[in-house]
Formats: sequence, C-alpha cells, structure tokens
Amino acid sequence: MAPYYLLGIDAGTTVSKSTLFDIEGREIAVAAHPSSILSPYPGWAESDMEAVWQATVHTVRQVLQQAAVSPEAVLAIGLTGQGDGTWLVGAEERPVRPAILWSDGRTADLVQELWANSVGHALFAITGTALNTCNQAVHLCWLQRHEPEVLDRTVAVLRAKDWLFLRMTGEISTDITDASHTYFNVQMRQLDARVLTLLDIEAWQPKLPFVYPSHQNRAPLRLAAAELLGLPEGLPVAAGPFDVAASALGVGAFAPGHACSVLGTAGVHQIMTDAPIFEPADIGYNMCHAPEGVLIRLLPTMTCTQNLRWFAQEFYAHEWAEARRTGANIWEILEQIAQQEPPGARGVIYHPYLDPAGERAPFIEPRARAQFSGLNALHTRATLLRAVYEGVTLSVLDCYETMAAPVQALRLAGGGARSRLWAQMLADALAVPVLVAEGSEHGARGAAINAAVAIGLYASYAEAIEHMVRPAQEIDPAAGQRDWWLEQLHLYRLERMAMTPVWKQRRRAE
Repeated sequence: MAPYYLLGIDAGTTVSKSTLFDIEGREIAVAAHPSSILSPYPGWAESDMEAVWQATVHTVRQVLQQAAVSPEAVLAIGLTGQGDGTWLVGAEERPVRPAILWSDGRTADLVQELWANSVGHALFAITGTALNTCNQAVHLCWLQRHEPEVLDRTVAVLRAKDWLFLRMTGEISTDITDASHTYFNVQMRQLDARVLTLLDIEAWQPKLPFVYPSHQNRAPLRLAAAELLGLPEGLPVAAGPFDVAASALGVGAFAPGHACSVLGTAGVHQIMTDAPIFEPADIGYNMCHAPEGVLIRLLPTMTCTQNLRWFAQEFYAHEWAEARRTGANIWEILEQIAQQEPPGARGVIYHPYLDPAGERAPFIEPRARAQFSGLNALHTRATLLRAVYEGVTLSVLDCYETMAAPVQALRLAGGGARSRLWAQMLADALAVPVLVAEGSEHGARGAAINAAVAIGLYASYAEAIEHMVRPAQEIDPAAGQRDWWLEQLHLYRLERMAMTPVWKQRRRAE
C-alpha cells in the first residue's frame, strides 16, 4: 500500500512553516521561511499579507521537493497560524492594509481607557477574555477612530490562517478557536452582539466571517492556488485551530484536565476545562478548543523564548556568529553555560516583559518592561543568562499559580520544548512530570490532526491523537524543589508589583 501524508502549515509571527507528516504523525520534511515584522511607528507590529502568502507558497513547494513524494499522496492540508491580530481583506481578495499583529502595541492607551471606564470588566463578564492590546475587537475600535476609511474598503475581517484559507479556497470563514475569545459569549459558546456594542464597533459586524467548528471549517483547494503550490486541485483544506489550540492538539492536550505550555515567541499556559473559569477575574482568556465541548483557560504572556533570543543576540553575539560558522547549536551551548551557574543566579532576578506592548498575563500592563534586579560587580553575563532561564520559568509558574487550577502533568510545545533545562525547571517548579512529544512542529501537527478529523481519516480527535502523537521524553521533578521556586516567585512578584507605578511614570520617557 502506498504511503499517504498530511500537510500542516503554520503561519507564525516571525516564520512561516510547512511540515509534511505521514498519517501516523511522523515528521517527514519541514520547510521554513522568515516573516518580516513591519514597524512603521514605535510599538507597531504589522505584516505584509501578500508576503505571508508567498512565504507559504515557497515552503509548500520546498517541503514537497525535500520529501520527494507525489502530490497525489497528500490527503489534506491543515492550516494554523498566529492568533489575535487583524487581517483585513477588500475587493478581489486584496489586503486593505498591512495586517496588525497580536504583538502590536498601538492600542495601549485605548485599552487603558476601556478598562478605566469599565468596558473591559463588562467584556470579560461576557467573553471570559481580558481586553488587551492583542485583541482584534480593540484593533477595530482603533481603526474606526484613526483610519475610518478602512471600514468602507473592508469586505472581511480575518486572522492569519483565515487569510491563507481564503487564498487557497476562495472561502471567507473562521473557526471557533479564533472567534471565541474575541466575540463569543463564553457561557453560550456563540457570537454575542453586546461585545460590538460595548466597543461601538457595530458597523464591523457584517464584515465578520461565519464561524465553524474547527474540523468543519474546510473547503477544496482551488485551481489557481493548486498550480502555485504544486498540489492537486480539489485537495481538502481545513483551517484551524489557531496556533495555541493547534499546539495543544499537537502534543496531545485535548481533554478536560490536560495542561499545556507553548514555549514560543510568546508563552501560552493553558488548562483544558469543560466550563469557563472566571477566576481570577479580568485576566487571561477563555476560548473554545477544537474538540466539541472542551474549553481552554489560558494565560498568555507576551514573550517567552524571545527573551533568550534577545539576550543571546546582544550578549553572546560572538558565540552566535561562531556557531553559525561552524554549524554548532547555539542553544545547546548557552544551556550548558547556564547549567554551570548556581540556582538563584547568584541573587539576580529577571522579569521577562520584553515586548514593547507590555504584558497581558498574569496581569495586564501595557507599560510593563523587562529588568534585571540584584546586580553587583561580581556578576557575569553567564549569571544573567541563568537569570533569563529562571525568569521565564517564574513567568510560567506565575501564570499557573494565578489560575490556581490543579496541574497533574504539563505537556510542552513550541521551540522552548527542546530545552531540557527549561523542562527540568518547570517540572521542579510545578512538582509535576513534564511531557515532551516527539517532533518539533507541534502547531503544524495539530493542524494536520484537525485535517485528519475533517476528512474522516480518524473518527475523533482522541483517535487521531492516539495515532499521531507519541511521547519523546518525560522529565520528573526533583524532590523538594517546589518550595524554593515558590520563594523565588514571592520575590519576583514583590519586585513586579513595586515596579508598576514606575512603569506608568516612565511612559513619558519612551
């Protein structure tokens, strides 16, 4: 019997990837293409929508060439991509303007205004999601105030994966994972017009796409796209879930009680539930998962692995260049250096609030900024490197302690899942086993799993995951470490709370 394959496409913030899987979930080939972030003004983050489409075309053709498989052996395409953000499409399927990304900070003052006049509180009571600078509805509010002509030119308000779905199939739609945390009554799990009324954006309602369950958001690949991609016309395309939920599927988190952290550019820390969780109030997200009846309560930090990348580029530039010259793995080199430093980083604490848009979990503060504290003349860059690893771990712990939901085991996804040091730190901090799935492209695998369910290859997400997700390693917690991590978290939180009024004052200096 000839082998068959599933193609998973992940339109990320900084890179677009296509991954070919066999029907047992094994990665056959991966191709990646960088996605440029445009910043026409300080704090803005935009993307050229046509460039993202071209990057997708490039990676699909490249991965098919690498794998040397017949295009007819591909059973379906699964699409996922970055969540939040605003991708506007006008006449003839053309972008109206560059996409506003989830990491864009232009709405910081607007978000503060909406919380000050209690709109934020009212929206959380409906959606279970705390209003923040990433939220698409806030982007629409900002556009209505500052670029009102955009409304008349817009036919559809999409997100990243929806844009690719439109280019591939000609269909305008979205799935339940993307729509739920922005416009849904999370109790009823359906669109609620009160969200638009509270933000005074009712005029945008006709532009919002129809919402499907993830496995039903599918259509055939049209001829023009098929020719560009090198795939057969009519190939089934399934769009969803977006990257947070897709990564959860890709590591096997699909049922109430499962927990998953995506250690990517952002950090996404989530627990699967069967009912929305409104405590603590006005923090984080509640959203629908791809499997029917399952919700995700999540606290997403603005940055995660980006902290390590920034530190490496700025403080280990020579080692980075040498690793690229020799083909060495810079991340393995840095991890070995950090492991030689003692726990506690010799008294240095790092707060990983590196994004210009501030922080959104487990607190909302658009003016939050990263910092090292506790420095003295005996510290070295290796000390600070250790502090970055620990600071990111404390950020994760801060989120799970804030959610106060029991975690029995933690599944890891994202690029940071490849770090044994982070996995051990998280196991120790949470006092639970950390599970790392086989492979590295967990978001793309989740999209492929959704596509497999969409075409009936597997009867359910549970069956698909049983076939397509396998554990690579399990890291057990070291005895007696959790109390130490909780002491560190106490100091970490004290310093963060002390800095809040300083951040607000510093806005004039930026």
